[in-house]
Amino acid sequence: MASTSTTGSRLETEDSNAFEEIAPPSACSSATVPGPWDIFINHRGPDVKVTLARAIYNALHAMGFRVFLDSEELQLGNFLPEALQEAMLGASLHVAIFSPGYAQSPWCLAELSFMLKSGKPIIPVFYCVEPTDLRGVAQGKGVYVNAFLEHEGKSRYSFKKIEEWKMALHKASLKEGEIIKNDKK
Repeated sequence: MASTSTTGSRLETEDSNAFEEIAPPSACSSATVPGPWDIFINHRGPDVKVTLARAIYNALHAMGFRVFLDSEELQLGNFLPEALQEAMLGASLHVAIFSPGYAQSPWCLAELSFMLKSGKPIIPVFYCVEPTDLRGVAQGKGVYVNAFLEHEGKSRYSFKKIEEWKMALHKASLKEGEIIKNDKK
């Protein structure tokens, strides 16, 4: 992963293990994800990939933006952690779509943490959740509590990593974003 900015290089070095508790280290030394990207879309696939994430991708792409959506840009054989980190570092802006099942995905949480550490702007989209749901995790409240109980119960993720994810959700909840309610429920 090449980066011309000091922040990007430091982030790559400091956080080269952003996904280490999720995916084992690989013998692959480099990912090939053509960039740079204007926008990286962070989302939980089963919740919004074919609906909201796809609609945002299509709209931004039609306006001429280079948008990274994993299902469109990842290629077979890419080492996932490196490809995602490269795409996030190459993007000028991040869009994080928080859906009811978002916190079930350690990948989403690791991406969010990495995006926040990059210092690049993040626009949160709260889809069928409220910003308070993200803040509530630390107090054992909100729609993400059960997901964190599962992460903690698996003993796969360190206490430090889980606290990092909770803090990332809290920080993201304080950003100005868009709230989308699903009235069809």
